[in-house]
Amino acid sequence: MRKRVWRLLGLLAVLTLLAGVCTAGAQEKTRIKFWTFHSNYEKEFMISLGQEYMKVNPNVEIVYENIPESEYMGAKLTTAFAANSGPDVFVISPGDFLKYANSGLALDLTPYFTDKIRADFLKSSLDAVTVKGKIYAIPFEVELLGLYYNKDMLAKANVAPPKTWQELIGATKKLKTDQVAGLVIEPQRGYYQNFTWYPFLWQGGGTVINVQTKKSAFKGRAVENALKLWADLIKAGAPSKLAKGTWEPFIGDGSAAMQICGTWIIARLEKDFADKNIGLVPLPTPPGGKAATDAGGWKFMVNGKSKNADAAAKFAMWALAENVNLPLKWCTEVKFAYSPRKSVVQAGAAIYGKGLRKVFTDQIYETAIGEPRYPAEIVGFVGDALQEVMFKNVAPRQAAQKADQKIKQFLKDFKGSM
Repeated sequence: MRKRVWRLLGLLAVLTLLAGVCTAGAQEKTRIKFWTFHSNYEKEFMISLGQEYMKVNPNVEIVYENIPESEYMGAKLTTAFAANSGPDVFVISPGDFLKYANSGLALDLTPYFTDKIRADFLKSSLDAVTVKGKIYAIPFEVELLGLYYNKDMLAKANVAPPKTWQELIGATKKLKTDQVAGLVIEPQRGYYQNFTWYPFLWQGGGTVINVQTKKSAFKGRAVENALKLWADLIKAGAPSKLAKGTWEPFIGDGSAAMQICGTWIIARLEKDFADKNIGLVPLPTPPGGKAATDAGGWKFMVNGKSKNADAAAKFAMWALAENVNLPLKWCTEVKFAYSPRKSVVQAGAAIYGKGLRKVFTDQIYETAIGEPRYPAEIVGFVGDALQEVMFKNVAPRQAAQKADQKIKQFLKDFKGSM
């Protein structure tokens, strides 16, 4: 009887010990909130990042939350951070980068960038996320813009792929039907509209801010001509309202004959619209203009106010700055983009000459200019000018002058970095 009691006591002690170990193990897990806005294959990839990381880091729990794109682009992040409930890791556009870097919210990732990691990144990509010598984000893609077109629709209308602004306006008119838009451009005010419009500004030699003087340069013929072009495209029949964002493949579902869009839709076109006969050319240019496209791309940022900021930074660095296979899959399978990392580009060299990618590689890549990281206020002033000429019949010169004055006034009191 006594032996039986001792055995029971021993078993109880072991169970208690095991329970304690399990409880301690559960308590030791570090929980990382990871937010993005992606859909379809991109969403699946983002989910997989957390799953793969947890396999090799069982004490970390990556909690992925997908936010509808319209909310993410709106006030979702700002509101969450104001309520101290923001994510630990999140994606950020070049347009929003300064807002978080200047506010002190972004974690300084400089200590995580070893010399080896730094050497692997293109200098221009790291420069774009560096403020006063500190790195505040991890770039993981370089996305370029081009003009996609439906070969069958253009052939039926006897329209050649446009090379000039006038040809683009003419084709937009001629290709428009009751069911099909001749051309889709972004009609809604915001970062994305500016991103897709900047190349036309640059083609004529214009810019928003003088790089050397840091003063407004939003005036002159190049600015006015680029504004007028987008007003003319709306007059030619480009839709003023759309049910979804113009980063989606209108060109694939047959609702548009031409579309200004980026490298990212190639994978969607190949997977979901392989039966469509799609072509791609560089963005049309004005008389005497120089070819240009925008090099954008999202970045990972870490919440510097998070109690788990170090663990969050290690997850983000593992996924995008140290691992090769995952970034390669993102840039060559999930979507198409150029990686800002040399090791990833080398690993996927064969992909960059495949299909529509070859047009980007051979004809567009060399014309790329990095997307500017202007403060949100300046982005808004430029957006206002675009909306006024496109939808309020304001003369381009008047809209440009108005925006120029707003930018000058804003810069008088602006103390942050650009």
